[in-house]
Order: sequence, then structure tokens, then C-alpha cells
Amino acid sequence: MTVWVEGATGKAGRRVVAALTAAGVPVRAASRHPGEARGSVTPVRFDWYDETTWAPALGAADALFVKGLDSDDNAAALVARFLDAAPAGRVVLMSAAGVDRGPDHAPRRAVELAVQNSGKRWTVLRPNWFLQNFDEDEWVFAKALRETGELYAGSGLVGFADTRDLADAAVAVLTSPGHDGRGYTITGPEALTFEEAARVLAAASGRPIRWREVTRAEHREYFARSGRPAAWVDHMLHLFELVKAGVFASVTDDVRRLTGKAPRTLAAYAEQKWRPTSRR
Repeated sequence: MTVWVEGATGKAGRRVVAALTAAGVPVRAASRHPGEARGSVTPVRFDWYDETTWAPALGAADALFVKGLDSDDNAAALVARFLDAAPAGRVVLMSAAGVDRGPDHAPRRAVELAVQNSGKRWTVLRPNWFLQNFDEDEWVFAKALRETGELYAGSGLVGFADTRDLADAAVAVLTSPGHDGRGYTITGPEALTFEEAARVLAAASGRPIRWREVTRAEHREYFARSGRPAAWVDHMLHLFELVKAGVFASVTDDVRRLTGKAPRTLAAYAEQKWRPTSRR
């Protein structure tokens, strides 16, 4: 079996590639800027908005790991066309926690429905907020944490998930039977507020980090400085509204059920990524 992985250089995708490779599964690693081939990984150029890249990128892959587009109203139509063109009979979609409880017309929910109606064998993974947003996504949290020691966020509980647990879960559903037509919510073992998360990061790093509750207007102004499209800014603001509404507060045992291992904690992540080498 060969698995095609979308977003192969991103936070989640590159961990999925690494986990599949560790399991001995050949990978077609799809991204807009592919690197050099290595071992059983074949980098391929792929762009949702350039359909001439689709067939060459897919090759003869047997299964697909698809992320789709977060903030494009046409995402579902693109995903439907892509899946119709793909010869692979198996697809695993990385969606997001709570999407299945949202309206069918919402972009991510519409993508889920496109996958479920594609005629392919499907599984949906719905991860909660990624721990790696704290150090890898510049304009979500990483930039402000690094430059000011502030965690810009609203209030509410989040069952933060580790991208490595998402990757291990993806390998499990791609390489073992019994997951067709099912959805799993990938979370950590506990739900924490952003204020609690700031304290954990501060304890590991040994430097002051404080939670700063910002208004929607302040958040919009901050995100707008990123230079990213307005649709991305609106998407992020919507996510923080969902945090406030409690959408991301749930914790599941799906990681343990799928992988046989307990999900990684925020504290363990912080020790690995935030504690200075001199203090380890």
C-alpha cells in the first residue's frame, strides 16, 4: 500500500509522513513546494487551485490522507472533484473537533460530507487544537509568545491534542481494518484553559508567560498584521468564538483506542519543546 499525504510539510502532515514511514508504508508526500526524495518518501507537487497537479501527484496511491481547505467556501466542491479523479479507494480526512456538530453548509462540515458521499471507504479524524500551535504557528500563538511572553486567547476549555498522536491515529486507521465509515475525535487527556496552558509553558521554559484575554476586535487587529487573507482572519476569530462556546472542551479516549497509547499531555510537550537545554 502507498499512501498519498496532503500538506506533507505542515504541522500535522509531516508527522503523518514520518509515522507512516516508521511503519514501513511508502508515501507520496504532497505539497506546493516538495523537497528531495528520501527512502520510501516520494515528494510530489500538489496545489488545490491547480488541477493539472492532481493526477501527477496522486500517481498510483492506494489511500489518501486529506486535509482540504480550512476557510474556502468552495472547498467541498474542490475536494469532491479531487476524490472523483483519484483512483485510490480509501480516504482519511483530517477535519477538526466539533465540525460534525456544526451546520452542513459550514466549509469544513461540507468537506466532511463530500468525503462521506464520495463512494470511497472513508474515516474522519477530528483533532482538537494542536499543542504545536504554541511553537510552530507564528500568527496563532508562537510569535507573541516568543516576542512578548503573552498568550493571546479568549476564555474557555480546550482538550489540546499533539500532532504526533494525530499521526499515530492516522497510521492506525490506514493500516488496520474496522475504521470504514467512522469518525474519531483526537484530544489530549485533559481540558485546560489558555490561562492554565500559559502557566504550564512558563514552568517549563523558566520565563514569564502570561495569558492575555483579548477582545474580538483586538484579535482581529493582531491577526490582520500577519498579512494572511481576510478569510483566514475570519476563520481564526470563529475558532476562538467556538472555544468560548465550549466546543473544544471535550476529551475522548480515541487516541488510546486507536493506538494503544495514552495521549501526550501539554506538560510533556512543554518539557520537550520549551524547557531550555541547560535546564534539562
